[in-house]
Amino acid sequence: MPQTTHGTVVCTSREGVAHVEIDRAEKLNSLTREVFEDLVEVGLGLSADPEVRAVVLSGRGRAFSAGLDLTEMARIAEAGAGVVDVGDRLGAARALAQKAVHVWSLVEVPVIAGVLGPALGGGMQIALGADIRVASPDSQFSLMEIKWGIIPDMGGTQLLPRFVGPGMAKKLIVTGEAIGGVEAQRIGLVEELADDPVARALDLAADIAGKSRASLVWSKRLVDLSYAAPLEVGLDAEQEALSELLGSDEQRQVVEARLAQLRAARG
Repeated sequence: MPQTTHGTVVCTSREGVAHVEIDRAEKLNSLTREVFEDLVEVGLGLSADPEVRAVVLSGRGRAFSAGLDLTEMARIAEAGAGVVDVGDRLGAARALAQKAVHVWSLVEVPVIAGVLGPALGGGMQIALGADIRVASPDSQFSLMEIKWGIIPDMGGTQLLPRFVGPGMAKKLIVTGEAIGGVEAQRIGLVEELADDPVARALDLAADIAGKSRASLVWSKRLVDLSYAAPLEVGLDAEQEALSELLGSDEQRQVVEARLAQLRAARG
C-alpha cells in the first residue's frame, strides 16, 4: 500500500483509491499556509495520475478540520489585506486557499469527503470542494468567517449555493450558524450519513474504483458542466462522451464482464 507524506498531508493509494488525509490531528487538522500548499500539491499529483479512479479526502483523528489555525488568523488580522495570496490561476482559482478547495474539481475522478467531527470555516469549504460528502450524524458544519469580520474566502460563497440553494447559503454564511450532520443531510449539504464516515467513504470509493475510469471521468465532467454551460452545450457533450466511450476497449471489457455476471446469476 504505497504511502507518501507531503508535510502536513498524507496520501495512501490502494487498488485505484487514493486516501488523502490532513495530518495535524493534535491541532484538529487546523489549516495553515503549509496545509493549503500541501493539499494543492497532492491534488495536482492525483489529477495527473491515470491509475487513480476515486479519491477520499479526510482528516486524521477526531476532526475533519476545525478551520484556520488561530495563530494564522492572528497573523492575517495583523497583516490586513496584504496577506491575501493571489497568484497565477489554477483552474478558476487564483488565491492559494481557494486553490486548496478548487484543486479537487481538477481531479478527473470522483472525490469523496469523509467528514468526522468538526468541519468549520475553511474545513467546511474544503469539504465543499469534494464531489460527494459522507458525514457522521454528530459532525459539525459551520462557515464561521462572519464571526471574524470576514467572508468565506475559499470558494464557499460560490459552492455552497449549489448544494443548499441561495437562501439557505446566505443564512448559513451571514449567521455563522453551526449545524450537525443530520441537518446537513436534510438541506442537501451531505449526501450520506455514517457512524464511521471515513470507512464508509473508503468503501464507496472502492466500489467506484471498480467502474470504467473513462465513464467516471466523463460523468464528473458532464455534471460539473451543467453548472457552467447552457443546456445545449451539455447535451452535445453527452453525445460526445457516448461517441468516445462506445466500442472502446474498456467499454467492451465492461460489457463482457457484466454479461458474464448476468449469466452466472441465472445459473
